[in-house]
Amino acid sequence: MTPDQQQALDIQNKGRANKGIKPLQWDGDPHNKAQVWAIHLANNVGHMQHSTSAERPDQGENLFWGWASPGPYKDPYTHAAQSWMNEGAKYHGEAIGQGNLSDWGHYTQCMWHSTTKMGMAMATDSKGGVYVVGRYEPAGNWAGQKPY
Repeated sequence: MTPDQQQALDIQNKGRANKGIKPLQWDGDPHNKAQVWAIHLANNVGHMQHSTSAERPDQGENLFWGWASPGPYKDPYTHAAQSWMNEGAKYHGEAIGQGNLSDWGHYTQCMWHSTTKMGMAMATDSKGGVYVVGRYEPAGNWAGQKPY
């Protein structure tokens, strides 16, 4: 795990600790699957697009895109995790399916009480855009439920 990946994990676990949720553990399986999807986005898709649930059984997914000029984009994992956790300011305890998931769904996946493992990976496209993918096991954001 790189220092940037460790910082991203720490950011999410600090938020979880503040709500009394057990910390996430970095795991090779979600990391490796996130790497495959990040490369696919950078090399084949060219924009943010979630994988289908069939492509990631029992994994939740968060996406982030960044770009820096001049490159390279520094600390993309930290920026991704901080962006996702910043959505917590917009979350007011709604169950999934109520409110606007697009405003806080990354946050609730990071904070999902039954999620125990995660991994993050990134890939850079030909124009310098950086795609960061976070994968979470087991998946969260279940309709009608709350993260904590």
